[in-house]
Amino acid sequence: MNDFAGMEDLLQDFLQESSDLLSDVDSKLLSLEQAPNDSSLLNDIFRGFHTIKGGAGFLNATELVSLCHLTENLFDRLRNGQMRVDANIMDAILAATSEIRHMFGALSQGKQPGGAPTQLITSLEAALSGKASPAAAAPPAKPAQPAAQASSSSDGGPDWNALYAAVTGTEQPALPAADALSRTPASAAPAEASAEPEPQIDLERLKTSAFGRRATDVPGNNATTDRRRDSDGGKENTIRVDTERLDQVLNLSGEIGLTKNRLNQLRTEILLGTTDPATLRALDEAVNQLDMLVVSLQNSVMKTRMQPIGRLFKKFPRLARDLARQLGKEVELVLSGEETEIDKTMIEDLNDPLVHLIRNAVDHGVESPEQRRAAGKPEKSLIHLQARQVGDHIIISIADDGKGMHPDAIRAKAIEKGLISPEIANNLDEVQCLDLIFLPGFSTKDQISSVSGRGVGMDVVKTNIQKLNGTVSIQSEVGKGTVLTISLPLTLAILPVLLVRLGEQSFAVPLSMVREIISVKPELLQHVGGKANIVVRGEVLPVVSLAGMIGWEESGSSEVGVLMHVENHSFILSVDGFDGHDDVVIKSMDTFRPKGVAGVTMSSDGEIVLILDIKELLGLASATG
Repeated sequence: MNDFAGMEDLLQDFLQESSDLLSDVDSKLLSLEQAPNDSSLLNDIFRGFHTIKGGAGFLNATELVSLCHLTENLFDRLRNGQMRVDANIMDAILAATSEIRHMFGALSQGKQPGGAPTQLITSLEAALSGKASPAAAAPPAKPAQPAAQASSSSDGGPDWNALYAAVTGTEQPALPAADALSRTPASAAPAEASAEPEPQIDLERLKTSAFGRRATDVPGNNATTDRRRDSDGGKENTIRVDTERLDQVLNLSGEIGLTKNRLNQLRTEILLGTTDPATLRALDEAVNQLDMLVVSLQNSVMKTRMQPIGRLFKKFPRLARDLARQLGKEVELVLSGEETEIDKTMIEDLNDPLVHLIRNAVDHGVESPEQRRAAGKPEKSLIHLQARQVGDHIIISIADDGKGMHPDAIRAKAIEKGLISPEIANNLDEVQCLDLIFLPGFSTKDQISSVSGRGVGMDVVKTNIQKLNGTVSIQSEVGKGTVLTISLPLTLAILPVLLVRLGEQSFAVPLSMVREIISVKPELLQHVGGKANIVVRGEVLPVVSLAGMIGWEESGSSEVGVLMHVENHSFILSVDGFDGHDDVVIKSMDTFRPKGVAGVTMSSDGEIVLILDIKELLGLASATG
């Protein structure tokens, strides 16, 4: 039953505004903990809470109003100087904001929220009376619990799933059991992959699948977006857009309309036989004008999808603070570049990878206060989360001042867990050794806790970043700290591609993977173990036929190739020819997607062009020969 019948629009407006306000309050609370005498900051927090309480009162959400009012009393005492901010008081306040977020969840389902837990009310009342409440304080630091104990609520150990849900408002995705990982041989995945039949791409079936739907069903269109988000189970399908950007789109649309009228007029004149130089010159100018306006309109529409990444970043200081308290560490998460804009859909998909990276930095990266004192470091650790735009890419870095990672120790741990053979491990350089932490099942922890040890987190990070056509790299110095860098395209809706050709059929490969075009004439090839290789500036690179990769018959006439770079591995992709490069709009395939095809687009002459997923088609084993 909906308790808000007839008030749905008002409820949705309240939830959107209040969720933003609450995230802002959480961020400012952490700043207040660092600067407890900042009265203007405290006033901002008070105003945010009061606004939430007022909206809840209008909706008759009495339990939410009561909790906000009780927490406001605490803010009032702090503001009047009757109390001072300390860790226990902040724990109680942050517990209240988490409960308010849970109440928002009930409201989003059309239900009035129930009362706050008695333990939380007791904690707030104890804080108001100036007494330290055991329920409000974080548990003392203690060693991570083994897997058998991690699920017990009576041991007082950190509950990562509960923490994740409290801070982000969503449940942490279920992770595979540790024993299932340990039972999987390291060689199982490659063996299964090699047993699969060669992928066959059926163009006729692809046409029906990808282009047999409405013409308006393109990336960014509501129909496609809504279906995808419904299947994802709860992602937002609305976006706030600055009115200036919408005005720009409207103005450009008007100019395109005028140019269209001019082209229609010129077309009529030409059909009537007017082909003098002045008319043809006017036609050329109108076409050029239309081309410029369409490009500007495309850029303006793309900007409406762009959102400041700070909306995502502001969740994480609370996450780092709460986890550090539970692990007995002192950590401050410093944010920069929050104004950097990125595609909204990518912001949502970045949430889980960044959660894992910040959790790892707090759990694995930084040391305890005692260890930092012994190493001559300040007791408080600093983790920097930064975003910046470099060209047409967004760079996100997570840097800590912790103990760093030792390449040899990582290599030894990977061998111990059976994730890599000693022969291969001994040939890895330092960068490749650090990359081993992304292997499924890798963990430096010998015991599994509710925070870490299953060897899943970093694998999730790399997989999710790759789905966004991005890369992740590591730099680490023992004793100094670690920097993880994520590079992402500005948007996923438009992809720069190189158009290659097999026979008469064109294919598209991501331009970000292309380094150069080279000749692969037969006399330049060297065969080692029955596989073709070519020497490029002293480096021996494998030559991989695109026809062979997609299961087509070899033409035998391929004498050109593309030097490609995929995840620190280079190879030559042998093709029949090239059709230039372009920025294409990706059309996804929901009902049928052949292996190795990321999507489809349409060329300027109306032909279907497949956008190839080189990583999926080739695999790292094929890329290294």
